[in-house]
Amino acid sequence: MYLGFGGILAILATIMFFIVIGGGGNNPILAWILLISFGIGSWYCFKKHKELEEEKMTQKRHETDDRLERIPNYKSSQRYTSANGDITLSIDETNKQISFVVLNSYKDKVYSYRDILKSEILTDGMSVTSTNRGSQIGGALLGGLLAGGVGALIGGLSGSTTSQEKVKKIELNIIVNDTANPIHKIAFLDSEFTAYSKDTREYKDGYNTAYHCHQLIGVLIRQADEEDKQKETSTSSNNSQGSLSVADEIRKLVQLKDEGIISGDEFEAQKNKLIG
Repeated sequence: MYLGFGGILAILATIMFFIVIGGGGNNPILAWILLISFGIGSWYCFKKHKELEEEKMTQKRHETDDRLERIPNYKSSQRYTSANGDITLSIDETNKQISFVVLNSYKDKVYSYRDILKSEILTDGMSVTSTNRGSQIGGALLGGLLAGGVGALIGGLSGSTTSQEKVKKIELNIIVNDTANPIHKIAFLDSEFTAYSKDTREYKDGYNTAYHCHQLIGVLIRQADEEDKQKETSTSSNNSQGSLSVADEIRKLVQLKDEGIISGDEFEAQKNKLIG
């Protein structure tokens, strides 16, 4: 089992503690010197470890910046990066697009905001809150993806979190209209061993970031729904106007036939053209 840097230090500190408590054998002064030296060495190692982690995060940010700049006709206005820096969700508010930059993948994904079907916050795999496309078009697209197998996965993740006092992972789960890669997850809190209570800074920072991003994606979903409804209304209105126009023309033909201006055969021929 992988203990990590902190776990190794904790084990070594425990060993040194028992050496000192036990009196250090026949030389307690040496035991205390070893303990103090260990403390100084641990502090130095921890500091160097932190510096290396910060350097890695800086390199990841630079790589993400470079890849975003290389996306054609894309201008990132907001971005949200996972806790480990490997995944970044970027939003282009001008062109109404979103992108997912995954550093261990060579192909960045770019979607229109109309392709966003669902946004959901998960804590330790349990659904906390979600926003779905509600229009007829968006609902049909999401239903098709769920029927294709995504539903089983999402359904397995849903559940109540009222009894959950501590969490290890906070994720934003986004479903897009892409049958090849419909699910995109970004972890804003991801701890393998430590579970954080809801009053800790780590939990609050992770959840607040996930919630802010979720709300922004929700705005894009609502904009797509509004556009769908406007198109549906426009199509319905055009169809209605077209039906009225055909009826008016048929009435005119009936009048012409009654007045003897056109024959019955001519009436039928013209009527069939109008009806199509």
